[in-house]
Amino acid sequence: MKILYICADGIELAGNTGGAIHMRSFIRALGEAGHTVSAVSSCASSLPALEADLHARVYAAPRAPWNHTLSHAIAAGNRVLGRPTRHNPDPVRVLHNFTFLKTASAVAQRLEPDFIYERYTLWSLAGLWLARVRAIPLVLEVNAPLAYEQKQYRAGLTCPPLARWVERSIWRRADLVLAVSEPLRRWLEKARVDSGRVRTLPNAVDTRLFHRDLDSQAIRRRLNLEGRFVVGFAGSFRSWHGVEFLVSAFRDFHGADPSTHLLLVGDGPLRPRIEKAIREAGLEQAVTFAGAVAHEKVPLYLAAMDAAVAPYPALEEFYYSPLKLFEYMAAGRAVVASRVGQGADVVEDGKTGLLFEPGDRQSLVQCLRRLKQDATLGSDLGKRAHAACSERTWAGNAARVIEWVEPLLGRKRPAAAPTEGAGLETQPYKSWGETP
Repeated sequence: MKILYICADGIELAGNTGGAIHMRSFIRALGEAGHTVSAVSSCASSLPALEADLHARVYAAPRAPWNHTLSHAIAAGNRVLGRPTRHNPDPVRVLHNFTFLKTASAVAQRLEPDFIYERYTLWSLAGLWLARVRAIPLVLEVNAPLAYEQKQYRAGLTCPPLARWVERSIWRRADLVLAVSEPLRRWLEKARVDSGRVRTLPNAVDTRLFHRDLDSQAIRRRLNLEGRFVVGFAGSFRSWHGVEFLVSAFRDFHGADPSTHLLLVGDGPLRPRIEKAIREAGLEQAVTFAGAVAHEKVPLYLAAMDAAVAPYPALEEFYYSPLKLFEYMAAGRAVVASRVGQGADVVEDGKTGLLFEPGDRQSLVQCLRRLKQDATLGSDLGKRAHAACSERTWAGNAARVIEWVEPLLGRKRPAAAPTEGAGLETQPYKSWGETP
């Protein structure tokens, strides 16, 4: 098949964030399966290297210079008014549709795709418009309810009611909606997305990269971890990842056993605060910051961990599909995860990992003590976790998407000829104005 993959978000396609890894892994899986893929991203550098890696054509659709100017002007105004400053304010995101759609339309004209696959982005209308004009299916991958997330955890929204209305309108009009977790699927259905068009497709892992047959000795020697029981975390340092909680639990764990060590792989906005907490606890010699690591090198760091922790807090809404869990498991680590969201479904307590109640520091410490005292338990958990991940591959995810899309290809709508000033209200849409 010929597939147009688009993402209007500011995720650097060549980067090391979870979103970038997800995007590259899925595009690569489609290309390796023999499909012809063209990808359009708002932020994509090193295009020749990306194309060789992904077996796909890659096109960048960055913000226009005038939109950069607008972004700086809004940021300056917010600083004067004492308001939070965002890298891409809502008006900038909305106006980026014109630039992004121009590039995506040109690529679609050359490719003539069978369907469009879009990673959902707040305020992005390009996929929906292109799919309707070209009379082809739109597959929408939803990783989070972004209007809620932007308001709850980030710098807020300019107009929350409008953001929610646009978001739900896009969800409801996609031909196939992929939710990365069951909680997110329920969220979509509460938003009155037709349940018959929603499928659950959790994150996956590249088992060629993450596996058990890696030698950890070089990393252990370089980081001076030899002879230590290493507790590890890999991911971004953000509030919903629970790194601060892990540090507080490790303080108790290390206090009872000074031979233990904490290895933190990654970076993020909370790092200064975490470093301060470590200094105040006197743990500088017991904690190693590996910093941001290229994704292909992460497995080597995981191999140095005796316990790999996913310390997610008890969030009001946990709709994520934690990439790190699948990578921990595929790498054959002894996984310790909070019993929340998809983690409680992916990790089988006592069989493929150990679960603790979110926010319960002593429960986490007890899990770590069990693994420290029983090396055989950790080894067995790692082996079973690795086996459980053998089917959770990106290639499998790509195959499922193709299987779900095939029945849609015979039901193409009549193409709507674009007219001057036409937008998403162009027919065959009839319910743009329905109440969210």
